[in-house]
Amino acid sequence: MERIILYKYFNNEASEVEIEAVYAWIAADPEHKREFVRLKIAWALTAEGPMDAATLKAYRPQLPTKKKKTKLWQYAAILVLLLGGTLTWYIARTPGMLTATPEVVLALPDAATYTLQDSGITQIRTASGIPLAQASGGQLDYSQQAEGNTQIQQYLKVPYGKTYKVVLADGTRVHLNAGSSLRFPNVFADSIRKVQLSGEGFFEVAKNAEKPFKVQAGPMTIAVLGTRFNVEAYPDTQHIATTLEEGSVLVEALNSKEGLRLVPGEMAYYHTATQQLSKQQVEVAPKIAWIYGELMLNDTPSTQLFKILERHYNVQIINHYTQLDQQSFSGTLKLDVPIEDLMQLLQLDTAFEYHIQDNNITITKPNTIN
Repeated sequence: MERIILYKYFNNEASEVEIEAVYAWIAADPEHKREFVRLKIAWALTAEGPMDAATLKAYRPQLPTKKKKTKLWQYAAILVLLLGGTLTWYIARTPGMLTATPEVVLALPDAATYTLQDSGITQIRTASGIPLAQASGGQLDYSQQAEGNTQIQQYLKVPYGKTYKVVLADGTRVHLNAGSSLRFPNVFADSIRKVQLSGEGFFEVAKNAEKPFKVQAGPMTIAVLGTRFNVEAYPDTQHIATTLEEGSVLVEALNSKEGLRLVPGEMAYYHTATQQLSKQQVEVAPKIAWIYGELMLNDTPSTQLFKILERHYNVQIINHYTQLDQQSFSGTLKLDVPIEDLMQLLQLDTAFEYHIQDNNITITKPNTIN
């Protein structure tokens, strides 16, 4: 492939014939795809103006090419990064979602209910006017309220398509993933700081040796003094997993005789069907990437990937292409982009067709007719 054609493609100056030539060249050999990735990185890292050949040459290695005629499935021009031998995907941010996403809701026992917007400031009060917290910029903050308030249970529900953060009264920070909920008090008046989680949350617990912090997630309890850990406990899965990034935690299950103490880099895994609790060494980064707006995949089955995307984008993915069920994906996806762009990106790795209507995405077998 002549480099000048690739440069024209990156700068949106290529003709239709040249664009098809680029597609065919990428499909012909995995090495071609990797070279395209590297050149795309170089183009993206420069200023917004067009990149000349001399500049691009400095960013990428010379790679041999092989001739092999193959059809590449049509895809949008998407930024792709290759990092540490793993395919890492970044898509340029573009506005818009499929449909309006339900809002985050905070409910109080006295029937006071607040819909929390992404912008603006909302003062949280009881029905009688007692100040509790302030919500702004995707975060609910209880840490600035006056001490001595009566303990009042709060219930925060984050719908599919949203994430949200909570700063508890003791300064503990909780990142809630899509489709999650948290029950917690406005102040911790008891000897134990206890919250209840459904879904997935990442906890940065403020240290307090006199008041242990406990997370109740179904039949599992995680007890800590001060640490950083992730809990995944979605009701529609058959497991509850706790992954420790920093500090130490004690994980207990209702039917377990002894708890498991975790050190950083370990995950406690509870199988809800067998009621078995075990632990294992894991790579922490993929488990907590979601709090940074990313999804790290490592031979992740398509069925698992689609379930995660359903939660994050508030969509339903219906797969009629059974061969895709056997496909797995590796890499890192940016989750702050429209689902349309992300689906096009997945097509770059594996051929399939899809159709979007409202909040439904239907996947079918690729059309092999030119």
